[in-house]
Formats: sequence, C-alpha cells, structure tokens
Amino acid sequence: MKILILGLLASLSLTSYADHHAPPENGVVEIYECNLNEGASVANVVRYGRDDFKKFVDKNKISVNAFIWDPVAVAPPYHEAQLRWINYYPSWAEFSEISAAWTDPKNAKNRAALAALTTCKKPVFATSMPIAQMPSDKQKPLIVGICNLNEGATSADVQKYITPGRNQHINDVLGTQNGAMMWMPGFGLNPDFDFLQVIAGSQDDMMTLFDGVRTGKVQKAHAAYSDQAPPMSCTWDLSTSYSLLN
Repeated sequence: MKILILGLLASLSLTSYADHHAPPENGVVEIYECNLNEGASVANVVRYGRDDFKKFVDKNKISVNAFIWDPVAVAPPYHEAQLRWINYYPSWAEFSEISAAWTDPKNAKNRAALAALTTCKKPVFATSMPIAQMPSDKQKPLIVGICNLNEGATSADVQKYITPGRNQHINDVLGTQNGAMMWMPGFGLNPDFDFLQVIAGSQDDMMTLFDGVRTGKVQKAHAAYSDQAPPMSCTWDLSTSYSLLN
C-alpha cells in the first residue's frame, strides 16, 4: 500500500532529544535491515532491545536512541526486510563510542543473544533533520515517505514549503500532535530518491491523519494555508515503531 500525502512536512525547527525519536539538531541515523531467525519473532527482538540492549546502553552511558520498525505495508524494493533496527546518535562521536563498546570482547554474550534472534545486513547511514516533536509512545504507527523533487524544483523550494506554521496548521485542523523528521542519504546508500520523510504519532492521531488524507481534509488544509504547490512527490510505507530505550 502506498499512501499519497501532499507534502505533509513541517519546518526544520529543532526539537529536544527527550522527544525520543529525533536529536536536538541534525544527527546520525544508523539503519539495519534484518530478518528473523527460525523460531524468533519481532516481539522477541523488542523484548531483547528493552532488556539486554537497554542494560548495555545504560551501563556504558551512551547517548543513543533505538527503535524497531515492524513493517505493515512496505512496497518494493524495501519490502524484504522483516524488521529494521534504527539507532539515532547526536553525533558521530557517540556512534564511535557505542561501536567500540559493542565490539568489545566483554560484550560477546550480548552480541550472541541478538545474533540468535536476527540476521542483519551491514548498516547504512543517513542524516536526521528534526521537523516536529515526535510522541513518546512506546508503540506507534510510523510512515516513511520516499520523496523526489518535482521537475525544476530545488531543495531551497522544499525549505520554503516546509514551515513551522504549516505543520502546526495541519495538526490544528486535525486535532493531532503528529511529529516528523527528514532523512538525507548518507554512507552506504545509493538511493533513487532525494530524501525521506518520517512521520509518527499516537494510534489515534495517525488514524486521524490517514482519514484526513482519505477524505481530502489534509489536502484542503494545505491549500488553505498557502497556494504554494508542493515541490516534491512522495510514496509512503507503513510500519509499527517500537521504542526500546524510553
């Protein structure tokens, strides 16, 4: 299933790291695509993340936030992974710290426990650009927009379209508090897209958003806010996001 949403972007304003899904400024995103080993389930991996992995992070006092994305409706070519493990770091320095701690021989038991549940590809990286504060729900619907600039449009056009007022207006019209961020491709990615949008909210708020798109309420809200046409086109995939560390 692909959901077309007319530029549901907000501004590149900064949010607090306590929002549990985006650093306070552009940060590092580490993405693992994984498949479950025989007998394992997504629930097993989430339980591992909230127990053993959290203990590892707390023990080493590492600045990281981690999530499991369980795909619900994901179109090719991104449909093959049975889950995605997402790590957010405030900077590459924190990534370096956790890498050293994770590969330390003293952490072998922890690594083995995760390897017994999942088989993951090598990670790829992106830059996370906060847009609007994410909810702290431990489980929530999450959509990822795969976006390309329209013909003749530039990144400057996108930034003009993305404003704090537009994001707030959409949420006000819907009565929601959905959050958002943008990902720009980084290491290990040779994508056929220009950028990604990540939007998440509580179960009720996201269902309100989906219904708003279905009925045209979201589109009308965009038009009422300004007559600027969206400079990008996006297709959308749906997952369930599980917070591991909050």
